[in-house]
Amino acid sequence: MKKFTLNLPHLIVQHVIWYFIKALFATIKFEVKNPEIEQKAKKMSASNSFVFAVWHEQVVSVMRTLAWTSPYLALASRSKDGDYAAFVSKKLGYIPVRGSSKKRNKDKGGREAVQTYVTHLKAGVSGGITVDGPRGPRQRCKVGVALIARQTGSPVVPVVGIPDKYWEFNSWDKFKIPKPFSKIYFEYGEPIKIESEASEEKLEEYCLQIEASLKNLELKVRQEKGL
Repeated sequence: MKKFTLNLPHLIVQHVIWYFIKALFATIKFEVKNPEIEQKAKKMSASNSFVFAVWHEQVVSVMRTLAWTSPYLALASRSKDGDYAAFVSKKLGYIPVRGSSKKRNKDKGGREAVQTYVTHLKAGVSGGITVDGPRGPRQRCKVGVALIARQTGSPVVPVVGIPDKYWEFNSWDKFKIPKPFSKIYFEYGEPIKIESEASEEKLEEYCLQIEASLKNLELKVRQEKGL
């Protein structure tokens, strides 16, 4: 009983966040361009899975667009904030995978999370990764997504979700939350297949390719929609 009492405020906050997100998402419209790329990406992998590459600042818009469409994997830390993210992700139809990067040389479950993620991808479940998260620098692709893609054979699919109206946080990533009754413009980039024997140097080149694709996609959407 004592443990439940201690967790009660935490549970209440989880549900408050969820009901806010649920109400907000119900007002938001979205437009998806070239969804056929998902099938194209699946055919490039023996396990029929792929990895979405997403900028950290756009994760809410992307999650809204893909919510309840397929059981995609979603990474979340093992912190209290990660508890909220995992709870909401599950409500939206995602499969949360919990783990954090090292802090003060102490593993916070990051290795275990990556291995779980890899196992799911090999079993045919696709997922998304915020390629410049969790601490930045902003819109700089880190090598993790390329390492996972090399290990699993799953191609990387760059995606952007650009809301026409949003709140922007004063954070390293300029994190954005779509406003009520806004519209999200979602677009897929061409799948990027990582060679199974790619060297560390080659992986860095793939990261630059993913980074360029995401930036070009965002610029294209903003120009086309006048955002």
